[in-house]
Parts: sequence; structure tokens; C-alpha cells
Amino acid sequence: MTTTLTSVPSATSTLAGVPAKRGPAAANAAGRRRTIQLSLVVAIVGLLAAAVWATTSWRRSASQIANIDKFTVAPQTFTVALKEKGELKAAKSTDIKCEVEGKSTIITLIDEGTSVKEGDLLVELASDEIENRIRQEELKESNAITAFEAAKAELEIQLDQNASYIRKAELQIELKTLELDKYEKGDWEQKLKDARIAIDQATITLKRSKEDYIAYEELYAKKYTTQTEYEAKEFEYKKAQWDLEKANKAIEVLETYTHVAESRQKNSDLEEAIKECARVKKNAEAEEVKKTRTLEGKEKELALTQDQLAKFRTQKEKCKIYAPTQGFVVYYSEGGRWGMSDSQIKKGAQVYEQQILMQLPDTSTMTAAVRVHEAKTDKLRLGQSATVTVEGIPGKRFAGSVTKIAALADSQSSWLNPDLKEYQTEITLDPTEETLKPGVTAQVEIMVETVEGKLAVPVQAIYTKGGQRYVFRDGGSGSNYAAVQLGAIGTEWAEIASGLSAGEKIRLAFSDDDKRAIPDSSPGDRANAERRGRRPASSGVTAQPPGGPPPAGGAPAAPAGRVGRGGGATSGGSSGQSTSGKKP
Repeated sequence: MTTTLTSVPSATSTLAGVPAKRGPAAANAAGRRRTIQLSLVVAIVGLLAAAVWATTSWRRSASQIANIDKFTVAPQTFTVALKEKGELKAAKSTDIKCEVEGKSTIITLIDEGTSVKEGDLLVELASDEIENRIRQEELKESNAITAFEAAKAELEIQLDQNASYIRKAELQIELKTLELDKYEKGDWEQKLKDARIAIDQATITLKRSKEDYIAYEELYAKKYTTQTEYEAKEFEYKKAQWDLEKANKAIEVLETYTHVAESRQKNSDLEEAIKECARVKKNAEAEEVKKTRTLEGKEKELALTQDQLAKFRTQKEKCKIYAPTQGFVVYYSEGGRWGMSDSQIKKGAQVYEQQILMQLPDTSTMTAAVRVHEAKTDKLRLGQSATVTVEGIPGKRFAGSVTKIAALADSQSSWLNPDLKEYQTEITLDPTEETLKPGVTAQVEIMVETVEGKLAVPVQAIYTKGGQRYVFRDGGSGSNYAAVQLGAIGTEWAEIASGLSAGEKIRLAFSDDDKRAIPDSSPGDRANAERRGRRPASSGVTAQPPGGPPPAGGAPAAPAGRVGRGGGATSGGSSGQSTSGKKP
């Protein structure tokens, strides 16, 4: 140690002896050594700090997991609702249309949003086209006079023909009536009488033939007559029997078939004659109306050509459109939901006959129009109660009910997203003294159902994996999951249809280790489970004992996550349902 201390000045004196050659190099070497030493010290300190932080974090995580909030399963009462965003519109509004023929140009237009009363001028259209059309009609005046006279003569001829056709048809009715009476009161009675006489004659003949047959039978037995004579009498007796049967059958056929057929034929002929007469009258009436309308048309054409000034004034009146009722002006647009349209209402724009120019809404009854996604339409019913909040009126809720559900999806936004299917739904608001205006944004909450006294758990306690829903029981150490089936689902509560019992405790939060403890299931198992409404067979038992998870099998697990507010697996957010009610 002493030698070292004494050698230092020697080295110093040596270095001092040659300052120009060795001093700077030695200084640089010393600086590098100090830098390396400092870097090593910093690295060691960093490693120690990282180890301390990891240990502390692990202990804190373990502590948090150990202190997770628990929830006791019990019956709950909550409301399931659909929340959608839309806008207000008037339930009734008066359409202001262009009634001028052809196309016209707007030259005067009232400002949108202006409050008007009945009789105020709304729109004025250019009348140049109308005046040109009237001048063209002047050239047809001479032809109109000739056409009017010809139509008048054709009408007179048609009236004479109609009278002749109707007389013939009525005569046929009289003839068919006489034929029916003749048959029922004459021909039928005569035929019936003849048939009965034939029966009487056959009966008498049979009686005589029978007596002769019996007599000849006795004579033949005593050998007083020949066999030929006996057989002849026997044949006459049988023939008499056959004649009687024939006569009976004849009257039966006459009464059952012949009379019915002829009677129906006669009645049918009469009915056809009556119908034919009615057709003739209708055809005559139609022809008369046709000729009359033709005459009236020609008369109107003549009147129009002769009264050009009156026609001009009528068209001129239609060029000025006045308010039929009070209200405030809303321009009509045929564009999509983004407001793009090729037929905007403005000065200088061309409009067409029957085109809607503007609307005067009646704000006494308002509706909220919303678009509901096709996945939620099964929850909609007419008459469901709803509440509406309106932008610009904070803190106030308006009551209403569902009054319209579109049968077909709204296609206004199909050009932007062809796969999006939304159904227009309207909620009519109850009468209110508040002043509401169309077009204002509205938040609508439709009450779907109220779940009363059903087992339910908070939605954050539900975890979805492979199409199956799970909860984690509070079983102390180790993972203890259970597959459950859900009923109604809201934003706060999810009804438990099966898998849990009242009084069981579950976790409201769970770790990644808990999630990994659930075995994976194959796509086929998941599909079968979804069809059967239960968990796949390869996923193990409903609740896992503390001894550890069963061996996983099948393909890798499908994407998993918590149950969202609409009931599906999600990492957060809401599907539009909300709940409110009793909390634990």
C-alpha cells in the first residue's frame, strides 16, 4: 500500500516530464473507463428496479383478484327497452303541389320557415307555356265546331238503336215466360197424366193376364189345353208384369229427371233472357254515356276555343299558389338522407304537374321517426309505450306509443351500405303544450318488456366463448365456471334461464386465467350448441370443480368476450337495449 502511494508521484513526475506527448491520451482513457463503469451501475440499478416493480405488480394483481366484488344471484325486476335516434315530424301535413300542366318555372318563392296564415302567397309560377298552349288551341276552333255537330248526330242515332235493342230483349223475356207457364201448367201436367194412365193400364192388364194364366195353369194340369197355349198365357202374364214395371219406372224418370231438367231449362232460358235484357240495357247505357261524353268533350273543346280569355284566367290563377291553411313553410325535397337532390325548390327551378313543392305541417300532433335495424325488429309491436327526449328541450320527456312499423326495409341509404337493412318506425307523441318543430333530433326509448321476479345477474358477469355464455362462481381458490342460458338481456341485467340458482354467488370480474380455464370447442360443437340452446359437449361440465380445468379438445376457441348490452359477445358498447329497475 505504501509502495503504491509513493509510486503515484513518481508516475506523475514522469508524466510531467513529457506533457506534450502522453497527457491527452491518458485523460481520454480514464474518461472512457469512468463512462463504462457508470453505465454498468445504471444497468444494474434498472434491473433491480424492474424486479421490484414486477414483484409488487404481481402481488397487487393477486390482491385485486382476491378482493373481486361478488354478486348473489337473486330474482330481479327490470325493463328491457330499445333506444334509437331519429327526428321529429308532423303526423299530418298539407302538401302544396303544382297544378299547372306541363312544366313551369318558379319566379317567386316564400322563404322556408316563414309562418303563414290562410290565403298568403306561397309560390308564383311563370305562365308563358300556358299562354302559348292557349294560342295553339285557337287554330282548332273551326274543327271543334264540326266535331261537335257530328257528335250530336251520333248521339241521336245511338239513342234510337238503344230503344230498338231494348224492345227486342224485353220481348224475349215475355216469350220465355210464356214457354215456362205453358210447360208447368200444360205440358208437364199432360205428361204426368199420361204416365199415370199407363200405370193404370198396365195394372189392369197384369190383373187380367194373371187370372188367365191361373186358369190355363189349372186346365193344363188337367190336360184340357195344350202346352203351347199354356206357355203363351204364361208369357202374356210375365209381359204384363214387365209393362207395369216399365210404366212405374217411366213415371219415376219423368218426375225425378225429365221434369226437373225441362223445368230448369225453361227457368234458365227465362233467366238468360232477363240477363240478356240487362246486358242490352247496360250496353245501351254505356254507348249512350260514351256518345254523351264525346259530345260533351267536343262541346268543351268548342267552348275552350271560343273562350280563350276565360281559359287564360283559369291557368293564371293556378300559377299563383296560396296557403290553404296556417302553418310554417317547409320545402319538399326528394333527395336522400344526406340532402342531395336534383329537384331542389328554389327560384328559377323547373317544377312539374302534381310535384310537391312544399309542406305546411300541423304541429298539433307530432311523431318521432326512427330507423330500427332488422336484428331488433322482432322486439317491436304496435302500441308499445315509448318516451322521447328532444334536443333543445333538456330535462323533459314526452310520452308516446308505436303507431307504425314499416313492412319493408328503408332503401334510402342502400347506396351507401347495401347490407344495411333498417325499418322505418314511427312513435306518435301524446298531446303536449310544448312547442315542437319538425326536423329536430329526438332520442327514442321504446319499452319492449318488463321482466318481473326472474333470476338475473349483471351483464358484466357474463363471458362468452365459442357461442356459449358462462359465469364464474365464487368458489374460493381455482376457477369455477358455469355455462348458463340467457333470457331477456338489457344494459344492466341479463335474465338467467338455466345454469344458476338463487343464492349462488358469482364474480363480477374475472382474470385471464379464469377465461383460459374454459376449454375450447370446435365450430361444429358450437353450431350444435347454438341450435340446441346449450353448451357444446366438448366444453366439459357445467361447473368446474376446484381441481383444475378438464382437458381442452377440438379446434382453437372462437373469439370470446363479455356479453354486450344487446346480448352478444363484445368488448364493450351497447346494441340499443337499456334496462332500469331494481338493483341489488
